[in-house]
Amino acid sequence: MHGGSSWLDKPIPDFSDNSNPLGPPPQLPALVREAVERGVYLKFPANAAEEVLAQYEGVDVVAFNGATEALTAVLASHRPRRVVVPWPTYSDYERIASLLGAPLIRAELGGLASVAGPRDVVVLANPNNPTGEYMPRDAVLELARALRARGATLVVDESFIDFVGGETAAPDVPVIKSYGKLLAVPGLRIGAYLGEAPPALRAPWRLNSIADYAIYHMGAEALRAHAVATRTYIAEEAPRVVEALAKCVEVWRTRLHFFVMRARPVGVKVRPLDDLGLPGYSRASIKSRELDEILIRAVCGDAVG
Repeated sequence: MHGGSSWLDKPIPDFSDNSNPLGPPPQLPALVREAVERGVYLKFPANAAEEVLAQYEGVDVVAFNGATEALTAVLASHRPRRVVVPWPTYSDYERIASLLGAPLIRAELGGLASVAGPRDVVVLANPNNPTGEYMPRDAVLELARALRARGATLVVDESFIDFVGGETAAPDVPVIKSYGKLLAVPGLRIGAYLGEAPPALRAPWRLNSIADYAIYHMGAEALRAHAVATRTYIAEEAPRVVEALAKCVEVWRTRLHFFVMRARPVGVKVRPLDDLGLPGYSRASIKSRELDEILIRAVCGDAVG
């Protein structure tokens, strides 16, 4: 179990949530409230947010209520024989494959092209959750070519790519993405398919009205500014926290604001990784400097100071 501690009367410091440690852009909460107060409703069939997201991404965008909904729609349109993923990775891929009646095959990242076969879909989280590994665009495109030669398709989940400033693989490869983590509003459900989408992905009412209104009025420049500020903070804070924790426990190096460690600290909330085949390990995310000190103390105790 992870997330949700902010709902408690006495919230537990929550490092299991891997949303943006800076929180939402300054104007976003007011826009959400404004959308609710005005009772905004989508103008069918257009989604205003798609214009802003296309400007931000530099490619065509089809908006969805979150990346999970986008990926489910993409996989359903492919009707895969099997879904192949590098392991460990985001656990919902297995749930989506099960929902669609497709077996999920776990493989080593370097062995994906040899494992996948005709009508398989390989789902690659880039950067990966929970390990934080990142594959440059050229390497992603090379993998996509190798899979096509075997009759398989690559779909890339770039939900955390803005945290590292990487270049999208779209439109050369099917890409799905979440914006809820970058904007620190995962419950608002803002996701997308990047690139020229087939008609099967253009069902009506794909994005809720509140998210559509807020993203449209916030604009692409505000998104870019928030992404830059986020990367600047992570570049300073994440290495500090990882270095401090590495003095007392095993910590996996990462490009992101979250990391894997071999620890189960008491008094704070982290994301256990037993379900990913990593018993005793957990994922934690950086927060404010003040909160991060609480995590370091919870993990290392008197070993730091």
